[in-house]
Amino acid sequence: MTSGKHGPPSHMKKRKGNNRKVVLSWKENFKDPLEMLIADTDLSWYKAKHPKRTREEIDFISSLRPESCPYCNSTSYIKYGKRKDIPVFLCKVCGRRFKVLTGTIFDSSKIPISEWYEFFLHLSQFHSVRTSASDNRNASNTGFMWYRKIFLVLEGIQDDVVLGGKVWLDETFFPVIRSDEIHKDGKNLRGISRNKICVGVAVDEQGRKRMIVEWTSKPSSKSTLSAFGKHILEGSTLIHDGENSHKNLIERLGLKSKIYPTALTKGLPDEDNPLRKINDLHALMKRFMEQHGGYDREHLQDWMNLIWFILSEPSTVAEKFKIFVKRAVSLRKTLRFDMTLCENRLKHE
Repeated sequence: MTSGKHGPPSHMKKRKGNNRKVVLSWKENFKDPLEMLIADTDLSWYKAKHPKRTREEIDFISSLRPESCPYCNSTSYIKYGKRKDIPVFLCKVCGRRFKVLTGTIFDSSKIPISEWYEFFLHLSQFHSVRTSASDNRNASNTGFMWYRKIFLVLEGIQDDVVLGGKVWLDETFFPVIRSDEIHKDGKNLRGISRNKICVGVAVDEQGRKRMIVEWTSKPSSKSTLSAFGKHILEGSTLIHDGENSHKNLIERLGLKSKIYPTALTKGLPDEDNPLRKINDLHALMKRFMEQHGGYDREHLQDWMNLIWFILSEPSTVAEKFKIFVKRAVSLRKTLRFDMTLCENRLKHE
């Protein structure tokens, strides 16, 4: 018996030049009852994970209205029939036809939007690309491209975040890739060094967060001010460990400062640690990124945006997914499949 690891069994593949799937008498290929059971189970799993576009999804897409023509940005367009029950529009300016999903991450996709919902469930459960793809019965490179599409949609999502009241601020660090590591006398540099990438993290008493890659090995007054200067309300109370780079931020925004040095908090039980709120956030970030050990450092801010989205309100996956879909449709960003890009990425996964 042969079956695809992340696709339909080989007996279900299409013949070249024939759009009709080979389904007649396929069980004749399997003489062993156990082989027949496995093949039938494999097929049922695949069908369950890859449903056709439902009436509910068609109704949802039909309920959306494009803000403008995806080709010339004109707002002058008319409804121009349907294709597979999906409304088609005609631009009065450039004369091109389009649908509401044209130019979005869902454009030309054979995968229904409903499958993305399960993918979001996996994200909230801190799945890796491989485990999520395997559970969805997709190829790993498909999962990788989905992440890249999510990155596109979430670009700039933290731009309007403003924290206030009590604000906890601290930095955490992620390693550079091994090929970029600097060694001294054949040994890795210890502590905060050029082998680390600093990420500034802040959270307030309402649970609002900001996670910004500072692209330094050690935070500086300039990098901290750039990351948080426009994102903390003046007069707020900053709860931190006394890092020198925070001084300029405190002075510029007139913040009240409560310092709890590391020497004081180290070894304290979680319930007694005044920096627990930020420490818990760091732990969740590290836990998530450990599932993606081969991540591209150039996309580290994209990963931070994704973590921010997962950990921020609304708390339910359903509500979060609604926000994502509406943002994806309105932003009109798309990414075409790139096999070379996927293969290079998966070598490090």
